[in-house]
Amino acid sequence: MIEYSNKKESIDWEEAAIVFERAPLGARRRDPEQLRRAFASSYTVIFVFDADRLVGLGRALCDGEYQAAIYDMVLLPQYQGKGIGKEMLNRLCAQLPVENIILYAVPGREGFYKKCGFKKMITAMAKLNQFMSSPTSGYLE
Repeated sequence: MIEYSNKKESIDWEEAAIVFERAPLGARRRDPEQLRRAFASSYTVIFVFDADRLVGLGRALCDGEYQAAIYDMVLLPQYQGKGIGKEMLNRLCAQLPVENIILYAVPGREGFYKKCGFKKMITAMAKLNQFMSSPTSGYLE
């Protein structure tokens, strides 16, 4: 049975790092302690469990007034295509008290976010890490 939670305290961050690796999201394994700190510093979070197993997670930053950004939406491949990712995104957005919400999409996954009501931006600019800045990463024009 799928369950959703926003409680950060009981998360096994080593398990979370494995979810990122298996999804995959990014080129390198996430450091569990860095993940813990990033999620602890986020405005809102979502965790998805199948029984006691962590299968997905995501987070959002927000200034509480104007802007928010969703990061690290990740769901194990065997759980994708079942409405779980959409529910994760809906729950994150419902916790954000602003109208302007941006997000990072893994190249090739933009269609999912379009189905969820997001639109591709023309004016977004970025300074990114070495992996994401690579011409073959798919993140930059």
